[in-house]
Amino acid sequence: MQNLTNKPIGKADGLNDKQKSLSKNMLMSVILTSSNFIFPLVTYSYVARILGPEGTGKVAFVNSILQYFSYIAVLGIPTYGLRECSKLKDDREAFSHLVQELLLLALIATMFSYIGLGCAVIFSSKLEEYKLLFAVMSIQIILNAIGVEWVYQACEEYTYITTRSLIFKIISVVLTFLLIRNRNSVLAYGFVTIFSTSSNYICNFLNIGKLVNFKKKGNYQLKHHMKPILILFSASIVITIYANFDISMLGIIGTESEVGMYHTALKIKNVLLALSTAVTSVLIPRISFYIKNKQFSEVNKMIFNSVRVSFVLSIPVSVYVFVFASDVITFLCGIQYLPAVSTLRVLIVCIIPLILTNLFGCQLLIPLGKEKRYTQSVFIGMWINLILNFLLIPSYGAFGAAMGTLITEVWNVFWMSNGVKSYRNIILEEINYWNYIIPIVIAGIAAIVVYSFVKNMYLMIRLGITSVIFFGCFYFIQLASAEPIVSRVIVKLKKVLVCIVCR
Repeated sequence: MQNLTNKPIGKADGLNDKQKSLSKNMLMSVILTSSNFIFPLVTYSYVARILGPEGTGKVAFVNSILQYFSYIAVLGIPTYGLRECSKLKDDREAFSHLVQELLLLALIATMFSYIGLGCAVIFSSKLEEYKLLFAVMSIQIILNAIGVEWVYQACEEYTYITTRSLIFKIISVVLTFLLIRNRNSVLAYGFVTIFSTSSNYICNFLNIGKLVNFKKKGNYQLKHHMKPILILFSASIVITIYANFDISMLGIIGTESEVGMYHTALKIKNVLLALSTAVTSVLIPRISFYIKNKQFSEVNKMIFNSVRVSFVLSIPVSVYVFVFASDVITFLCGIQYLPAVSTLRVLIVCIIPLILTNLFGCQLLIPLGKEKRYTQSVFIGMWINLILNFLLIPSYGAFGAAMGTLITEVWNVFWMSNGVKSYRNIILEEINYWNYIIPIVIAGIAAIVVYSFVKNMYLMIRLGITSVIFFGCFYFIQLASAEPIVSRVIVKLKKVLVCIVCR
C-alpha cells in the first residue's frame, strides 16, 4: 500500500506543489475505471454461466435490500464529508476534528441501521428466506460506515485508492474461480460480491491515522452538521429507493430469473457509466476548492473537461453496446441471457441523462451548496419512478422497470439543470457537440456495414472486427480534428514513450 503523507494537503493560496496533480488523479482514475470495466467482465461472465439467472438474481435481490440500510448507516455523510473536507485540506486540526464528528455520526446511524435490518428479516417471510445471504453480505454496512472513502477522495489520494482497489480486485477474481463452482455456490457469490469493497474499507480504516489526528480537541458539534447531512441523506435514500426498487419489486412480484436478467443488463450499464463518472469524480474536490476561493473561470474549465471526457469515453462505448447488444450479452453471459437485450438497450439510453445528472447534480449543485435543489429533484424523481414501476413491471417486467428508470432520469436532468442555468447555458454554447456526434454516427455506420459481412463468423471474431472498426473510426476522426482531451492524452503518451526510449 502507498504510504500516505502526514502533512496537511495543500495551502490556502491554491494549486501549489503540494496539491495533487489533476492529470495524475485522472490517470489513476482511468486505471481504476479500466479495472472496474475489465474485472467485472471476467468474473460476471463466469458467474452468470455457473449460477444462471436464478442464482445471480438471489444475490442481486439481497444486495438491493442491503443498499437501503447501508445508506441509513452513512446518512448523507459521504457527499457532505467530501465537500466540507475539500475545503479544510490546508488545516489539519480542523480537518481531523470534522472527520471525528462525521465518523461518530456514522457509527450512531449504523447501530440503528442494523436494528432496522434485523427487524425486517425477522418479520418478513420473503426476506427470511435469504437470511444466510443477509448474514454474510450485511458486513458491508458497518465497513461502509467506517471506511471513510470520502476522506481519501477529499485529500485526492487517488494513487492510494487505485493501488488498493486493484489489489483487492485481483484477489476477488481469484476467489471467484476458487469458490464458485456450481449452482449451489450462491452464498459464496454473495461473499465475493462484497469482498473487494469491504476490504477497501478495512484498509481505509487502518490507514486513516496517517491523514487524521484522532486526539480529541474541543467539544463535538454534531448538531451543526445535521441539517445539511439530513438534506443530502434524503437525496441519497431517495436515489437508493428508485435505484434499487425495480430489482426489489421484480424480486417480490416477479421471479428470481427475471431479476437475474434485469441485473445483468443493469450491471453492463453501470460498468459503461463508470467510464465517465469515475474519471469526472476526481473533479469534485477541485471544483469545491475553486468555488470556495471564487475561481469561477477554473470551475468552467473543469466542467468543460467533464463533458468532453464523457463524449470521448463513455458515450462511444455505450453506442457500440447499444448497436451490438445481442453479441455483447452472449459474449458476457451466454445465450440464456438474450431476453435481456431490449432491457439493456433502454438502460444504455439512460447513460446520457445519468451523465448529465452527475454533472449538474454532483459536480455543480452540491459544491455550490444547492443541495436542496438536488434533493427536490431526486425526491420527485423517486415518486415518478415508483408510480411507473407499479404500472409497468406487472405487464412488462424488466423492460418496464428500465423504461421507468429512463423517464425518471430525464426528469432529473430537466430539474437539476434549471438550478444551474448559467453553467448549463455556457456548456450548451461553448462546446460543439457535432464534433462528437458526427464521428459516432460515421463509426456506427461503418461498423454496421462491416457486420453484415462478418455476421456468420464466430462471436469473438465478430466483436473483435466490429469494435476495431467502430473505435478506430471514431478516435481517428477525433485525433484528426484535434479534439482537446484526445490530443492531450496523445501528447502525454508521446512524452512517456520518449522517456522510455531515452532510458
